[in-house]
Amino acid sequence: MKSEAQTNRNRDPEAIKERMLSHLQQKYGEEFVPVNLTLSGFAYSYDNLTAYPKKGSQSDAFEVWGTQMKDGSYQISDGYFGKYIKPEYEAVMSGLVGESYSTFKLYTDFGEGVLPDRLNKDTNIEEIYAPGETVSSDTVVFVKEDAVKEADVEGSLIKLAQKMREKKLVGFVQLFVVRNDKYENIDLQALNAADESEYFVGDYKSVMVTPELKIRQNGKEVEIDG
Repeated sequence: MKSEAQTNRNRDPEAIKERMLSHLQQKYGEEFVPVNLTLSGFAYSYDNLTAYPKKGSQSDAFEVWGTQMKDGSYQISDGYFGKYIKPEYEAVMSGLVGESYSTFKLYTDFGEGVLPDRLNKDTNIEEIYAPGETVSSDTVVFVKEDAVKEADVEGSLIKLAQKMREKKLVGFVQLFVVRNDKYENIDLQALNAADESEYFVGDYKSVMVTPELKIRQNGKEVEIDG
């Protein structure tokens, strides 16, 4: 029986790389730049390519996984869809948050790794969800202190989650109330501050729409009609 090292010596890394890049170009209608390819072996059970869009930069890098299947086919999945859909997704989420708050900043991320291969340039927001799959977003919302006033923040998040569920948007949302004098320059770096109270009023609040389209807040499922 051939070892992993012997098997990989018989595989052409450039051919694998080109196969992956061709798959990406067909899915998204744009070109990509390869950074590094690691063939399957002890570290991974799949070929792992790091790439980024030619129109972007290495800060936009994502993973591409290629797996040789038992039937001889080669299955490719990638993480680019999360970056591709990010501007549109943030626009939709901003529209929902804007129903409760007038002044805020919003950032969404789909994490690392790969997403289902069915997701491509023709997939719209409400087609992301599929039963049995876990495609989940993480969204951070910074709301200016003046925009909150006496608002029921937790109640506003439940309302947001209801709207997300209607659109089948699965994900976790954290809302931070930002001190007025810190709002103009606030960004995600503030989450790494040694003393978050310098930037934020009180603790953050959160809500989640689960892959089962349930709403959870403070670790508990929230029973809501509709």
